[in-house]
Formats: sequence, structure tokens, C-alpha cells
Amino acid sequence: MELQETRVRADQDLKSRDAQILRLKELLAAAIKERDEARENCKKILLEKILVHQSAPNSVISSIEDEPAKGIDGLSSSDCEESIASSPDRMPVELIKGPLPEKGKLLQAVVKAGPLLQTLLLAGPLPQWRHPPPVVDPYQIPPPPSPHWAGRKRGLPEVYNW
Repeated sequence: MELQETRVRADQDLKSRDAQILRLKELLAAAIKERDEARENCKKILLEKILVHQSAPNSVISSIEDEPAKGIDGLSSSDCEESIASSPDRMPVELIKGPLPEKGKLLQAVVKAGPLLQTLLLAGPLPQWRHPPPVVDPYQIPPPPSPHWAGRKRGLPEVYNW
């Protein structure tokens, strides 16, 4: 009799665990589907944003080019703005192929990245320099002059050098 009761309880435990495993599999499949849909939606939004940004004329630059005001250095403001207006032609791969969130933390990752994602979508791609400054080796930069040597170069007496 006791053996029979133990078997019945064990069968009930197995059935409840099987049901729990089935429920967890369904939840996992739903989370994976939600993640894939969110990823595709993000890709679509990024592509649309990039296409709109590239195809639409930049109203700020056109209004600046309409007013060719000369600055102190003799350059017009449109000369300076054309290097700022250049944008990258490639899609930011880091945004699409980033690391996946930890298991069970998809919602937290989306909530955490929400403002950042919105800022990136509103800001658009960053401008690129057409002629960036040359890369300088840190060993080629001379050290700053010391006050001791600076006084001697100016011809001050030794007493005033500190």
C-alpha cells in the first residue's frame, strides 16, 4: 500500500515537472520570437532612418549656403559646413550585431537601451572628417620647456631663475 502511494506521488511529480518543462519551452520560444521580431524591427527602422537622412536635403546647409557670409579668416560659413555635413555611407554594424542580452533579461535590456536607441535614431549618423589631422607619434612631441631653461633663454640673471 505504501509503495503504491509512493509510485502515485512520483508519477504526479513527473507529470507536473513535464508540464512545467513544456511551459518553460513555450515561454522560451515566445521570447526568442519576440527578440527576433525586435531585431528585425530595429534593422528596418535604422535602414529607413539612414535612407531618409541620405535622400532628404539638409535644410540647415542649404540655408547656410544661401547666405555666403565671410568670417574673420576669410572663409565662408558654407566652406566650414560642408565638412560637417558629410555623413558615413555605411550602416552602423555595431548596433545590429551587438551582444545579445542575458537569458531572461530581454525586457531590462530594451528598457535600458530605449533612450540611447531613441537618441541614436534622432541624431542620425555622425559626420566624418574629409581631411583629418595627421596622426602624431607621442615620441615626436617635444616636452614642455622647464622654467629653469626658459629664464636663461630670455637672458635673465641666474638669481631670477626658479
